[in-house]
Amino acid sequence: MRYSWGSIILVVALCVRAWAQPQPPADPPQPPQQQEQAPPDTTGAPAEPTPPAAPAEPIDPADMTPTATEAPTSGLRVHVLSSSNVYLPMSFDIFSVVTHQVVASSAGVIESRGEVPPLLELKPGNYKIVRSGAPFESRVDFAIATVVPDTVTDFLIVVDPDSLEFRGSGPVVGELPRGVEIAGIRLSLNGGGTILFNQTRNAVGTTSGTSSQLGLFGNFGLVIDRGVHFIDVNAEMKLDLLDQATGSVMPTHDRFSASGLYSYKLHNEFLGPYVRASMRTRIFPGYIYLERDAPSGTVMIEHTDGTTELRQFGTQANPDNLRIRVAEPFAPLQLQEELGVNLKAIDLDLIVLKLNVGTRLGFGFRQAFTHGLLVMRGHDTDEPVRFREVDDYTTLGPVIGANATVTFARWLFGSAQFGLLAPLVNTDASQSDNSGGRLLIDLSGTAGFKVPILTNLLFASADYTFRLERDAFITAETQFEHALMARAVVTLF
Repeated sequence: MRYSWGSIILVVALCVRAWAQPQPPADPPQPPQQQEQAPPDTTGAPAEPTPPAAPAEPIDPADMTPTATEAPTSGLRVHVLSSSNVYLPMSFDIFSVVTHQVVASSAGVIESRGEVPPLLELKPGNYKIVRSGAPFESRVDFAIATVVPDTVTDFLIVVDPDSLEFRGSGPVVGELPRGVEIAGIRLSLNGGGTILFNQTRNAVGTTSGTSSQLGLFGNFGLVIDRGVHFIDVNAEMKLDLLDQATGSVMPTHDRFSASGLYSYKLHNEFLGPYVRASMRTRIFPGYIYLERDAPSGTVMIEHTDGTTELRQFGTQANPDNLRIRVAEPFAPLQLQEELGVNLKAIDLDLIVLKLNVGTRLGFGFRQAFTHGLLVMRGHDTDEPVRFREVDDYTTLGPVIGANATVTFARWLFGSAQFGLLAPLVNTDASQSDNSGGRLLIDLSGTAGFKVPILTNLLFASADYTFRLERDAFITAETQFEHALMARAVVTLF
């Protein structure tokens, strides 16, 4: 494209003219605006300044709505109740039936006090509940609970109040038992008996006639432990009577004993003064059977008034003519009172072992009412057989005593009691000539076990009891008796 020189000169002239044209003036700066003030007062006083704006009021926390949390949709709540209707804080583990692993651990609560058991958030499924520390493979003392979706399951376990063995379990239907609670009090009472009646006529290979057997037993225990006060009361009775076809009724075991102790704790749980009272006696008359190769024999009885009585035995052809009545009902009746210091030496409570040992040291008083009790002097083969009538007696002296209980792994248990009184008065009535022989000693104990040797197939149990008693005011000999009962149970089907 070609441009003429005239066109180029015209364009340049227009550009120069536009550049040389002056710019319009800028706006003048505005002075700062003054804050508007109220008009002055008519009196000439200056106007009051405008007050500042009030700060915003704080928000009340009570008016704040918390963020909602999602409640558990499924879970298990376990209630532990004893067979005596008392809630117990028994510890337990929960296994998953699928994985055989512990998925939760908890314990019961005393719901009679208003306590609420915790809710265990578990997934739907089946779970096995066992006592704390027991394995998943436990064949006894377990319960199976099922958790369903979108449901909180209340599950009840009923256990023995002493051994904590499972007695029953299942989901709660309806209202829960209220439970009973006697704060600081433990009460136990059990009893029972056996009766046997047998009659044979024209029997071959045995004696015809009527025979019977009666057995009665009972135990009572009361423990009150409230603050600084401790009370322990217990009683025990056992009577076994046998009536054979060829003889009259006679006891094979007859004993009744009771004791009560009160202790005040001196700002601790182990030491405090105590008072104690105890008694023991028999219920049924007592007899001694005498055997003789000769057709008959003679019994010589030395009474407390110095007179002597002679009796003949074995003159009739029946067993009753060979026995001598030596004790009346409730004879002898022995009472003992003590006061002194009580010391709890050992109080051990582990997972598999529980051991409690208590000792006492004090001063005691004893009274005995014999009611014409006869004690043999010499041997039953002597001729004549000599008996001595025992007189009532009273004495007093220092006392030491102890009691112990032990439980191991729920299968083994044992208990023992010991008491000793050293008489200081009326020692001339003792049948022993030395101070050691005059000591009044009472030692007794019980031990037993129940063990599943082969799970659900063979169980073995045994109970052993013994008693050693020495009372030189009655006899210089040491009295001893013990009993053993063993049992094995085999389950085939």
